[in-house]
Amino acid sequence: MTQASHARKQKKIVASLKLHKFQKMVMHSKARFRVCVAGRRWGKTQVSKISLVKEAARKPKQLVWYVAPTYQMARDIMWEDLKASIPTKWIVKANETRMVISLVNGSRIHLKGADKPDTLRGVGLNFVVIDEAQDIKEHTWELVLQP
Repeated sequence: MTQASHARKQKKIVASLKLHKFQKMVMHSKARFRVCVAGRRWGKTQVSKISLVKEAARKPKQLVWYVAPTYQMARDIMWEDLKASIPTKWIVKANETRMVISLVNGSRIHLKGADKPDTLRGVGLNFVVIDEAQDIKEHTWELVLQP
């Protein structure tokens, strides 16, 4: 499969996931940092999931993270839905223990917990989603993730 045909298929799958108009506004924003303050059942997790897949599929060898306040929250909120939303032919390996999905294009999606900030240091990220940010220590963003 050529790179162009692979990219077209990726766009079709990502486009097929449903978003309402306000989710689309967040999703398509060109802002470097996007903050979404919305109530329960608004669909923040849906936007996060689609963003993670889109960024990992966009170009090869991307390092994409989803960070929740705790490792267990990352598993409970995102892991099963994320795995189910990625076509199986895109996945090279899904490590259940470490919650890492390796894609055929060399990109990886990691789910992390912010409860041990030092475990988040030392890597260059291409894209990160922080969920439930109000429950994550400010210095975790300022000193660990943002740089």
